[in-house]
Amino acid sequence: MRKLLALAMACVLLVATLASCAAGLGDPDAINDYTPEVKTIDNGKGIFTFEEADGDTAILVAYNGRATKDDHVEIPTEFHGRPVVGIGDNVFYNLAAVVEVKIPETVTSIGALAFANCTELTSITLPDGLVSLGLGAFRGCEKLDTVNLGKSLVSIGDFAFESCPVLKNIALPATLESIGNYAFAYDVSLDAFAAPASLKEIGNLAFYECSGLETIKLSDTIESIGQHAFVLQSTSMKAIIDMTSFNAKPDADGNLGYVASYVAAMPETEVEEETPDENETTDTATPEATDPADTATPEEATAA
Repeated sequence: MRKLLALAMACVLLVATLASCAAGLGDPDAINDYTPEVKTIDNGKGIFTFEEADGDTAILVAYNGRATKDDHVEIPTEFHGRPVVGIGDNVFYNLAAVVEVKIPETVTSIGALAFANCTELTSITLPDGLVSLGLGAFRGCEKLDTVNLGKSLVSIGDFAFESCPVLKNIALPATLESIGNYAFAYDVSLDAFAAPASLKEIGNLAFYECSGLETIKLSDTIESIGQHAFVLQSTSMKAIIDMTSFNAKPDADGNLGYVASYVAAMPETEVEEETPDENETTDTATPEATDPADTATPEEATAA
């Protein structure tokens, strides 16, 4: 009798289990309801918050430092056995206490505004495996003067280093394909730009108002240069572009290559500003206002 009762109970449990599994499998939205697990690591100096990602990896999504000044941050290489492959949006945004950040070699992407307005950050070395640098990633880093971009970077996002006034020189890796809108705009200490042979695109106003530029070297591989990419408010930078770095000779049909045509079309002398008639209403829009890309600021982009 006891054996029959135990057998009956086992059958009931089996039927219930199968029904539960069937219900789960029958729910088409079940997989979409998955929420990545978020956990933290407290190393005594600060709290790092991670999100588990695909392929048994992790992404740093928040940082809460304890230091009020001179904060030397060392991002963990892994989280519970998962390699840290990304730094999310806004992780270090506006943290003036941060003076140094060590990024693990496992990181391949840095998100929008990740280090923006870290006003005491003086230098940064990006990992050799980094592929993409997000919108406004180091925007407004007022004391940032040294940047090592690593060996694998493919794209520099819009506003990435905009308004970094003491950034003097930056070596672009041989893998770089695109430089975004306003990427280095207003970096008045930047003294040289040399495009790697891999570069295909330079965005609108990418080097706008970089008044310290002394040499510009472009490449025949460039397929697109945005509006006002190399210009000051009062004059063009045409005079300092090295014409020997690309083919400036016309082809059999008398046509110049893209880059040579772009340079040839640049104004050579200072742009004369007309004095408006006192009886007329005139628009004196800056290049930003006439930018056809109508590029949003980093804050507007992330808010959207």
